[in-house]
Amino acid sequence: MYHARRIELEPPRRVMVIGSPGSDKASLCREIATRLKLPLIALDQEYWKPGWTRPDPAEWRARVAALAEQDEWVIQGTYPSTIEIRAARADWIVWVDLPMPVCFTRKLREMLAARSQKTPEIAPGCPRRFDASLLRFIWSFPAVVAPRIAALIARERRNRTIFILRSKHERDEFLAKVPTLGGMGHDAAGETPES
Repeated sequence: MYHARRIELEPPRRVMVIGSPGSDKASLCREIATRLKLPLIALDQEYWKPGWTRPDPAEWRARVAALAEQDEWVIQGTYPSTIEIRAARADWIVWVDLPMPVCFTRKLREMLAARSQKTPEIAPGCPRRFDASLLRFIWSFPAVVAPRIAALIARERRNRTIFILRSKHERDEFLAKVPTLGGMGHDAAGETPES
């Protein structure tokens, strides 16, 4: 796990969580948002229109820019075409960088389970479904999207607090520190962060 050289004295107000589909960003984001008392924004719910209709690219970029301009958030979702917009406003960038086979298998199981049981919609009017294009995206993620994320992190490492979580152990270790980091603001009782 990569820890920034400095940890902010104030708790983060904007946390960006990215990673391959199937990396279980959703539960991580819910936990971060709860612990830091920040609103959660799931990009899947913002992106998809009823019937799995995609928005116009310019409209989508404008929507993400408006979301990123808010004062506080935890934003869940990678969406490579708008990653820089969110990164420019984030205090923390959390990359859930699990191995591709883990993400692929997890998402495949989720899709197969959705066919046999009623599960919540991804977005209004978008029932869960078997999506071969999403599985192809996960398969190509390490070669296509991960290098773009790595370049972003290399550019932002001096300006943002960055965490890269590559295992369940690192995820658990990170979450164990979130309450401590989140408590370092106005209510801190003279505690200093661990390096």
